[in-house]
This record gives sequence, C-alpha cells and structure tokens, in this order.
Amino acid sequence: MFEEKETGRTQEFVLRWSSDGGSSFREIVRQQWNFSPEAIREVEEYQVELSNVTVLELAIVPNTSGGSARASLQSLRLF
Repeated sequence: MFEEKETGRTQEFVLRWSSDGGSSFREIVRQQWNFSPEAIREVEEYQVELSNVTVLELAIVPNTSGGSARASLQSLRLF
C-alpha cells in the first residue's frame, strides 16, 4: 500500500526477484500511480509462485518527473 496526502506526483515501483544472489533479476511487476487530492492511496495485490529466490527487490521512484519527493510505501506484506 502506498499513500501520499500532501503532494500530487507520479510514483513508479518495480518489484523483481533473483535466484542467483542478485547477478540477474526478473521483473514481477512495474506500476505507476498518479497521486492527487482525489487519489491519495494505491493498494496493489499480486500472487506469484517463485522458487529458489535469493533476493527480492523493491525499487521506488518517488517522482517520475524528477522533483523532490519521498517514496510513500505504507506497508508491504509477503506470504
């Protein structure tokens, strides 16, 4: 879940995994979201089956237009 109550901006995140200690990665999802006064929360849910995972990486670009901003990850759950 991502949440932004103060600034309108476009945030992008990429979730990827590796089975070789991070030498190579495979993307699970890449998503952009436009925060605005009408849209302050983004909730994503994905189900994937992965085996031999050694690294799970979440990369967040807080503002795709390059302005100053903080990433807004509210929570992350892995099962």
